[in-house]
Amino acid sequence: MTQTDPKRIFLVINKYAGHHKGELAVDFVVPYLKKNGCEVNYSLTQYPGHASELAIKASADGYDMVVAVGGDGTVNEVAQSLIGTDTPLGIIPIGSGNGLARELGLSTNIKKSARTLMEGKTLRIDVCSINNQRFLCTGGIGFDAQIAQLMSTVSSRGFFRYMQLVVRESIFYKPTKIRMKIDGVLLDQSVFLVTFANASQFGNNAFIAPGASMTDGIIDVIVVKPFSRFWLPVFGIGLFTKIIPKLPFVDCYKAKQIDLELADTPYYHFDGEPGKLQTPAVIKLDAEKIWVRCRN
Repeated sequence: MTQTDPKRIFLVINKYAGHHKGELAVDFVVPYLKKNGCEVNYSLTQYPGHASELAIKASADGYDMVVAVGGDGTVNEVAQSLIGTDTPLGIIPIGSGNGLARELGLSTNIKKSARTLMEGKTLRIDVCSINNQRFLCTGGIGFDAQIAQLMSTVSSRGFFRYMQLVVRESIFYKPTKIRMKIDGVLLDQSVFLVTFANASQFGNNAFIAPGASMTDGIIDVIVVKPFSRFWLPVFGIGLFTKIIPKLPFVDCYKAKQIDLELADTPYYHFDGEPGKLQTPAVIKLDAEKIWVRCRN
């Protein structure tokens, strides 16, 4: 992988993301990149999994960068297809959470994020996995995994819909019993949630693991123990003020591998997408990494 400026760029566009903001990418980003001397091609996604297919083909065709234009779902599909290749991932973030984009310092302003494609730097970041499912930012079990599952079933998405579900579900949520080893150290207890963090935030600048780094070769493990619902406002504020590790019901660990032996929940999440949990599960750093375009 060279650090030269990209000359051939392929855009994978979800035109429905961000209330049809994807269409603006065609109107602005394509002309902007061409004006800067790039050969640009693009395709609009047509169905689930199409973004992945487009990214695989673009990488095989030798494009210098494949750009995901959309929300976290589109970014995740494209990213999964570029792991282990020499093709960098670019992002024009137009979703509601924009977790990876925010972690990389990208602006949610289309014009500014387009400039980063040309003027930014290329960084090689860690990839994590839960069993065979890779993720770039966060994975986890417990409350956030339940919300991810519910979000996948609703017709409307977005931050406010997410918060409605969080408030509603937090009232009656029952803790999850887990047994896991963090680099061999046993934890056998009930939890509100456990987050396996490669990045510091979920998205929307909600920082679950403020000390996490995507380049340190370490997974941050955030264990949130059951707490009184009177603490819920504090927990919510803590996510946006980076004080989660300081709360009395939060334990933080750093590890190379986590062995999840038992969890009485059917779900986990990977970068906000729901998955069916099978235990025992191994959470670890993947052998392969991914190149990403980020702000200088």
